[in-house]
Amino acid sequence: MAAHIGTSGWAYKEWKPDFYPQDLPQRLFLQHYSSVLTGCEINATFYRLQAESTVSRWAEETPEDFRFAAKMHRRLTHGRDLAEDESWFAFLDQFMAQLEPLEDRLGALLVQFPPTRQRDDAALARLLNALPDGMPHAVEFRHESWFDPAVTERVTKAGTVCFADTTGAVPASLPPGPLAYVRLRGEHYDDDQREGWHRLIGREAESRPVLVFAKHEGVPAGDPRCGVGLAQWLLSPSP
Repeated sequence: MAAHIGTSGWAYKEWKPDFYPQDLPQRLFLQHYSSVLTGCEINATFYRLQAESTVSRWAEETPEDFRFAAKMHRRLTHGRDLAEDESWFAFLDQFMAQLEPLEDRLGALLVQFPPTRQRDDAALARLLNALPDGMPHAVEFRHESWFDPAVTERVTKAGTVCFADTTGAVPASLPPGPLAYVRLRGEHYDDDQREGWHRLIGREAESRPVLVFAKHEGVPAGDPRCGVGLAQWLLSPSP
């Protein structure tokens, strides 16, 4: 198994010169990014469908063992109704079709619910049943009503619950499932926290794929305790 570690996106000019060389053109950002990091959460798929040529280029410019996680389009997760009408299912087909050029580089879908969406077991079941068979996925719940073992059990039949960290505190383990998915949203991880996350990710990756994405905006690129700098540090040999 392996840990695929990165950030949510790569097209950030403000990462120069601490991550990207000062003279590197933006068209080469992904090639450089994937030579340093091993995964990326695609935030752009949350806002719009991507052209086939664009997605094909993402695959061509990354190594075979690189993994993307695609954030599900907001039309599929943030609308009033989930998986209830023909237009929803038709758009899901379009969304999945755009990702086909990634092939094995598509490591997971991130299904992120808005903070206002309260627990609705029937809606969750409809959405999960609509996902293609065998598609790895993680669900990020942001309303406290979802935080229940029964919900976790439902999700982990084929996916996992996303662990979104904002405090730096390292859990004993990550939510169960065929994969693990972590979003490190904190702005500063001290030495103990970094080392704790490093050890936890290593343990989890011994038995299943682990996808880990650090915060990508509002933090300096050269800081190894947050953002892209943290992602680089987590890929280093065991401290």
